[in-house]
Amino acid sequence: MIDAITRDRLKEMRLTGMVECLDQLASPDTTGLTTVDVVKMITDREWERRRNSKLTRLRRAADLAQPHADLADLRVLPDRTIDTNLVGRLGVGNYIAKHEDVIVLGPTGSGKTYLACALGNKAAQQYKSVLYLRAVDLFDRLTLADRTGSRAQTLTKLVKVDLLILDEWFTSPPTVDQVRHLHALIERRTGVGSTIFCSQIPPAKWHDQIEEKVVADAIVDRITANAHKTTLT
Repeated sequence: MIDAITRDRLKEMRLTGMVECLDQLASPDTTGLTTVDVVKMITDREWERRRNSKLTRLRRAADLAQPHADLADLRVLPDRTIDTNLVGRLGVGNYIAKHEDVIVLGPTGSGKTYLACALGNKAAQQYKSVLYLRAVDLFDRLTLADRTGSRAQTLTKLVKVDLLILDEWFTSPPTVDQVRHLHALIERRTGVGSTIFCSQIPPAKWHDQIEEKVVADAIVDRITANAHKTTLT
């Protein structure tokens, strides 16, 4: 059993995993352990505690629309088409390491959001930062940042996210200011982070949603250049 002063010092350093392990080591069954064994056990316990705490924080920060979505629960039903091979490859997470994007297409109710959130959960389990936003919420966030003078900070935070999930993509045409914000975000995230776009509209028709065609070409080209695409029916 460790003394109270040592316990308090460990807790002050936020080494609660070590405290828990040392308490367990006070059992008579552990008296035969060597110093090396003890150090290894308390180190492993603290490492595990920190990893679990980080996973909890990442899941909370992701704010997924369907927080319990799981790739293992995806089912191929008679009335649903899903590219299970592609989904399996995406689950490994290499697309995030390579900063590649994913486009998930399909009508309402086809499971786009569930699939995107399942991939988001998988990324969090791989200790990647994830953020889920509906397109309208993304634009509202950028518009508010523009008005409050915090546009640069907001963009920086969005750029740093390993996996950004944008749902209901191009459900309605964006405004001129929204297109400007979007272009800046897409440009800065290219080659830096991965984005999942969930949309009912195929990329070939995204141009129609943006009035400024030159900017539209730049946005769509950057998104589709290295994107994996799957269509749910």
